[in-house]
Amino acid sequence: MSLRLKACFILLLIICNLSAQKDSANITFNGQVTGWGITQLENSIPWQLAGRFVPTLLGNFSLALQSKIDFEASLNINGSVNFTGLQYDSVMGQFKPYRIWARYSGQNWEVRAGLQKINFGSAKLFRPLMWFDGVDVRDPLQLTDGVYGVLGRYYFPNNANIWLWTLIGNKNPKGYEMYVSAQWKPEVGGRYQMPSGPGQIALSTNYRKVQVPNPTSFDLLSEGRIGLDGKWDLGIGLWFESSVTVTQKSELMPYSVVDAWNLGADYTFGIGNGLGMTVEYFRYHLGQQFLTGGTTVNLFGTMFTYPVSMLDNLSAMVFYIPGSNLTYNYFSWSRTYDNWSLYAIGFWNPNVPLTISQTQGKNMFSGKGIQLMMNYNF
Repeated sequence: MSLRLKACFILLLIICNLSAQKDSANITFNGQVTGWGITQLENSIPWQLAGRFVPTLLGNFSLALQSKIDFEASLNINGSVNFTGLQYDSVMGQFKPYRIWARYSGQNWEVRAGLQKINFGSAKLFRPLMWFDGVDVRDPLQLTDGVYGVLGRYYFPNNANIWLWTLIGNKNPKGYEMYVSAQWKPEVGGRYQMPSGPGQIALSTNYRKVQVPNPTSFDLLSEGRIGLDGKWDLGIGLWFESSVTVTQKSELMPYSVVDAWNLGADYTFGIGNGLGMTVEYFRYHLGQQFLTGGTTVNLFGTMFTYPVSMLDNLSAMVFYIPGSNLTYNYFSWSRTYDNWSLYAIGFWNPNVPLTISQTQGKNMFSGKGIQLMMNYNF
């Protein structure tokens, strides 16, 4: 077991022991079981059967001075089998921690340590501030890997809030990262969010050491990020989100500047039960200079949602890349009961994958196809 996992489990054992000694302790066990099948409607008919089990232990107990301790410990147990027609291709399986964190909190503050989800920002479809997670808007369950670290937040009376974090022990790329962090070099940052008229605006920053392979081992390069985002309700929802990353220049790096920009809006039309529409424009650029040179990708996205009934919802997403003239289409139906959720998703895409988040395993969303999913929460 790695050092970071040992530290997390020791922390949880201490908390569980304290909880057992408190009359106010509350410990529950729940989880999520998901199964799905997906196929591409091509001549070879590739298809996949897969499943996931996320058992979760939750606990909390009250302390003096309006403070409390709570925790979450969960696993991500998943696997998939890939076929081409009737021929078996490959199998993939994972058994790994999903969340292992403990939080000490008061009336207007909290400190959370361990393997946790950290995400923020105003955008919905394409997120320049997807620094520490990999949530994909196309995933109906919105699952994502977490990061190891400590996060502190303080909430001011005027609804402003400040975040401070230190991450360490993370060996995989996060969000849009192309290079990993130096695993045992602390990654530090913060965020300040404040009211701005009928909305809010926020400034975020982060610093880390990037591990870049060289012919013999690797080099450690300094990297700084700054992000600015805001969102307002002006009859229609309006927002922007931006991120600029500057990495120490090196012959090993094909670029030293990455900037990403998002403009978006949403509105609910008074049609039937209410037709929701979201539109976003996303610009992603990397090169040696800010905004110019290098490589630029522009992306337009639209999402429609419509609640057919108390149980049923329809949605559609269309993403378009000008220049390349590529259009990606997703259509879905969902039905939700108390514990069960059913999903049917259709897609009609080019054979060039659209990567807007972290991806794992075989990409099954290129071309034309359908996905059926069943989810049970207990």
